[in-house]
Amino acid sequence: MSDEAAPPAVVRRLGREYGWLLAAVGLAALVLACSVPFVTGVGMSWNSGDPFAAPEKPAPAPVTTPTAAPEKTPAPSPSPSKAASQRRPAAPRTSAPAPRRTTAAPPPPAAAPRAAVAVGPDGGGMGLWQMLREYCTVTYRTDEAQLRHGTGQAENNWECRRRGDNPLIDMNAACRRKYGSAAFAQFSNRNDAFSWRCYRR
Repeated sequence: MSDEAAPPAVVRRLGREYGWLLAAVGLAALVLACSVPFVTGVGMSWNSGDPFAAPEKPAPAPVTTPTAAPEKTPAPSPSPSKAASQRRPAAPRTSAPAPRRTTAAPPPPAAAPRAAVAVGPDGGGMGLWQMLREYCTVTYRTDEAQLRHGTGQAENNWECRRRGDNPLIDMNAACRRKYGSAAFAQFSNRNDAFSWRCYRR
């Protein structure tokens, strides 16, 4: 083989042996160039073609001072009649009012019984005996009224004397006959037959 043919053969041999190395280096350089914007935070400017050129910052907006808003004059308040006419009617009550609890009035106190008033007979024991004689005359047609057990007993003691029978005198009936239907008899001493009197309320 001649000397002129030696270099191309060497180049081909080197390309076969170290071609992968060159391809790997080129690929690494390409990856490194693409990762620069992500690592450094600086974007690539496609206008200038410089991958490391920083983008232009936008100019700040001019600062404007706010102007005071014109004061509003308060609207005149409506007159009382107009305000009353514009007032909304009250909403109707939806729930029924609670029933008022009424307490039953206590019954009126019972009237105290009237005190009994003595109406007779006048004249003490003699007046009593005379009234009982009149009762016996009207009821049993005899004018004799007497004591059955003496003067020491008030109840069931006065009787009308009659032949064959001496009926007891109803003292209440004797008082009603003389002083009216509202009269009644009552004694003041159980051991005194002459303590009977007629009363009325």
